[in-house]
Amino acid sequence: MRHISRPLSRRNSGFTLVEIMVGLVISLLLLLAASSMFIAQQRTNATQGDLAEIHENARAISQLIQREARQAGYSDFVFANNTFGGADSLSASNDDGVNVSDSLTLRYFGAALPGADPWAAPGTPTAAAPDGTVIDCTGKEVNANFLTAEVFSVVQAPDGTPWLQCSVNGVNTPMFPNVESLQVLMGEDTDGDKTIDRFVRPGVADVNKVRALRISFVLRGKSTTNPAPSTAAINHFGTGYAAGDVAPAGDAGSIFNLPADGRLRKHYAFYVAIRNRLN
Repeated sequence: MRHISRPLSRRNSGFTLVEIMVGLVISLLLLLAASSMFIAQQRTNATQGDLAEIHENARAISQLIQREARQAGYSDFVFANNTFGGADSLSASNDDGVNVSDSLTLRYFGAALPGADPWAAPGTPTAAAPDGTVIDCTGKEVNANFLTAEVFSVVQAPDGTPWLQCSVNGVNTPMFPNVESLQVLMGEDTDGDKTIDRFVRPGVADVNKVRALRISFVLRGKSTTNPAPSTAAINHFGTGYAAGDVAPAGDAGSIFNLPADGRLRKHYAFYVAIRNRLN
C-alpha cells in the first residue's frame, strides 16, 4: 500500500522566526510604554506631594510669624516694672543668613492669670502664672514677668538642608525644613500719621518708626525630577523694589537665583502690622 504524506498543519508547525520577532518587538513596545507611564506617574505623585507639603508649611510659617510679630512689644500693664533693658522690641538684620537671608528679632513679655502680684516671689500663692494667651514660637506659654527674645533665621543642617530656625532666648529650634530664603522689609510711619509711608530694608529703616513688616520666603520641594523653571530668579518684593529683577544696592538677598537642581520652588509673601506700636 502506498503511503501518502500530508503537509503538517499550521497548528503543529509552531511560530516562524518572523512571527517571534514581531511578537518580541510588540512586547518591548508595550513594556516601554508601561515603563514610561510608571515613571511619569511617579514624577507626578512626587510633584503633588511636594506641592502639598510646601503649601502646608507656607501656611504654618505665615501664621506663626504673624502671631509672633503681633506680640512684639507686648507687656501686661499690671507689670509696670517690666523693661526691655534698652533693647528694641523689634529689629532685623540684612543678608546675614544662609542664601543671604535676613533675620527677624521680636521681643515681648507674656500675660498672667488675673490677681497676680507683680512683686510676689515665685512659688507663692499670688505669684504670676501664664494665662496661655501669649505663646512663643515653640508653643510654650509665656509668663507676664518673663522677657522673650525670638530670632527667626535661615540656617543650614549638616546634610545641606536649609531650615527656618527660631531661637528663643538663645535656644535654637529648627522649625521648618527646605526654607531657602527669608527676606524682611520694614514699614515706616515717617510722619507720625499712623500710616505706612514706605517699606525699606533692615539697616535703613528707623526702627522707632516701624509699624509693619513685609515678609517674603521661598520654599522648595524634596523631589529632583521637576522641569526647569520658566524664570531664573525669584524677585521677593517685585519690580517696584528690585527693578528689572536686579537687587538694589545693599539688599542682594531680595533676588533669589534658582539652582538648576530639578526641585519645585514656591514664593510666598505677606504683611503684618505690629499692633503694639499702633497706639
